[in-house]
Amino acid sequence: MSPEPSHPNRYALSVSFNPEILRLAAYGGLVMLLIVGYVVTHFFVHVPPTETAIYELFGFNHTCNILDYEPSRTITAMLLPFWEIPFLLYLIFHVLRVHDGYREGIVPRYVLVMALAFAPVEILLTVWFRVIFVWSPEVYFLGHYLPYVGFQFLLFLTAFGNVLYFNAVGALPFNRRRLAIAYLVVLSTVTALLITFGLSVALGSPILNSVGNETHRAIFRSLSVSYVVLVIPIPMILSWMELKRSPKHTLTLE
Repeated sequence: MSPEPSHPNRYALSVSFNPEILRLAAYGGLVMLLIVGYVVTHFFVHVPPTETAIYELFGFNHTCNILDYEPSRTITAMLLPFWEIPFLLYLIFHVLRVHDGYREGIVPRYVLVMALAFAPVEILLTVWFRVIFVWSPEVYFLGHYLPYVGFQFLLFLTAFGNVLYFNAVGALPFNRRRLAIAYLVVLSTVTALLITFGLSVALGSPILNSVGNETHRAIFRSLSVSYVVLVIPIPMILSWMELKRSPKHTLTLE
């Protein structure tokens, strides 16, 4: 009989990667979810576009309308983890890379403090987004709409934290601090207006009468389109650029 080893075998896994790959994966999952939702809604949902709860309240259909009705509702809910899981991992690794930068003396203390303060809120808003599949807009519109408001605030917090970090490590796109600040100003303005106008409708006291006023409807639609551009294609392009500019990090498991 051979003697037993004095210690069990140990296995170590070490991976070096840029956390931005997680954000790209998350946004890829989100885009896939929206595309599938659009296709399924277009071909298999038989609710007339002008008779949806969203249309009756806003005078036009939002992007989320492609997630609201069966069978798209069930199918897109099943695809949600392809967005949720990589984005949660990204939020965690973002805090870790900020902490690493602080320990190395590259990232100021206030950036670390803000990252630590943002992280719990961002994590909660990420997992609470699934509530849009719990409440149908036909049954309880406010309950359906609040997770979407949280999602809007989540993406603003993420963008704000990224600008602080990339500015500290000298990895802002095009090395343009003013351009990054301008992006945040536009994003914060559009987000604040959309949240304000949307909640006013959900609470039954609309600030913009987008159902009966064509000018108000045009303003609301332009804000909605601008928001989609600001929070999906632009962050995806910037994440791709950051894969080559911002530092990689090593994850070791033993």
